[in-house]
Amino acid sequence: MSDDSIKIMSLLDELEELIASSGKMPFSEKGIIDLDVAQKIIEDMRLNLPRDIQQARWLGQEKDRIINDAKREYNRMINEAKDQVEYLVNNNSIYKDAQKRADAILKEAESHANYMKYRSYEYIDQLLYDMQTDIASVGNQYIQPMTDYFAEMLNNINSRVNQNRQEMKTLAERVQLGESAEAPEKTAE
Repeated sequence: MSDDSIKIMSLLDELEELIASSGKMPFSEKGIIDLDVAQKIIEDMRLNLPRDIQQARWLGQEKDRIINDAKREYNRMINEAKDQVEYLVNNNSIYKDAQKRADAILKEAESHANYMKYRSYEYIDQLLYDMQTDIASVGNQYIQPMTDYFAEMLNNINSRVNQNRQEMKTLAERVQLGESAEAPEKTAE
């Protein structure tokens, strides 16, 4: 497990502890948490995710390095071919053979340069794909369950508040009708 994963797991534990140690709301089993502390934990989690972005930047630099290496190799082979052609031109008796050999070397150099470019693009594509998979995994393992949990918690709080409102409306109607304003007995939930 990477340091980032360990840090995120630690922050999730801290957030879970904050929720577990929260005070209770009156007339409810729901907790009250310190929003500043929760926000700070979430910010810390975000700060520990961008390492994947740094890796993407490194991949871009690595791609440039590989392409530059391929260009240097291409230029070296071209210069070697030119030197050989010039040598063969100076030896007039084998000029035609030298021209054919120079063309073959140029083709080979271009083919090799294209192959190096293709392989570097393929390598970088695989690294980017792996990084996409890792990012999706982090989202599915950590962010989505936390979002689902908060949505469920807010729905439960809203439902409880709505129940309390309904009880208050019923009591207000009783008072208006002159009935006893005592709260009706709660049914087991």
